[in-house]
Amino acid sequence: MSGFNENDGILVIGATNRLDTLDEALLRPGRFDRQVEIGLPDINARKHILSLYTRSKPIADDVDIDALAKSTVYFSGAMLENLINEAAILTANNNKSIIDQESIDKAFYTVIAGAPKEDRSYITEKDKEITAYHEAGHALMTKLVLPNHYISKVTIIPSVRGAGGFNLSIPKDTQFQNKSDILANIMMFLGGRAAEDLIFGMDNITTGASNDIQKASTMIYEYINKFGMDNDLGLFSMEILEHNSDSKLISKCRSEINKLYKETYDLLLENKNILINIANELLDKESLNSDDIARIFNSSY
Repeated sequence: MSGFNENDGILVIGATNRLDTLDEALLRPGRFDRQVEIGLPDINARKHILSLYTRSKPIADDVDIDALAKSTVYFSGAMLENLINEAAILTANNNKSIIDQESIDKAFYTVIAGAPKEDRSYITEKDKEITAYHEAGHALMTKLVLPNHYISKVTIIPSVRGAGGFNLSIPKDTQFQNKSDILANIMMFLGGRAAEDLIFGMDNITTGASNDIQKASTMIYEYINKFGMDNDLGLFSMEILEHNSDSKLISKCRSEINKLYKETYDLLLENKNILINIANELLDKESLNSDDIARIFNSSY
């Protein structure tokens, strides 16, 4: 990188998603000294990106780009492009000439969780029941502790990516998460395991919560160590140390997540009738949308 001359007329541009791993020599003045961070698009940017990718494609009148931009929180530009391309493929496979809302919806969930498995004959009734209560636990905790989230879909249909089902709740566009938001999200992730525990007993819990536990563990670690939100350990971050194996930090994370699990379990126990109603309707219909969850939730009181 040495020896560049201002009169050469050469502009060097580099891109990375791991700025923290770059050699400091690259960032010295006169080299890559101008840094431009490109984050995930907000709702207005998503609307422009979707308009760009749909401009050259036949789109039905029932497709609402504004609503689609609102429901694609945390989508990158590449994911939005993939969404529209997947919808176009589904349209062609179904011998349609125009991309309609149904194709958009199917593409949306394919991008999020993978295409649904067509052959589900191997799934036992017991497995369906476990999945229904697991996903019902996530959905119910979302309604209880994250009321501002939009529950787009809850399903027990497995995907080709290995998911037995999924619960898609969409948060509002926001620049920050506060303390309550993080704790509520952790409880939402723990809702599936807690529902299994409540209905089938601790001896019959399954491996279905493994990804949920990883996400919840990451969030509680960042809550305590990265964001300094814990009252006991305060603002000091162990990440500055070369070897981060502090037993007190690990113990605190474990203690806090176990406490949140107990709170999650107790909330589901208090609302067990709603949990059962959501699970039963999932077993009957396989997939529920936001209106279905709201109807069950409101009618159970």
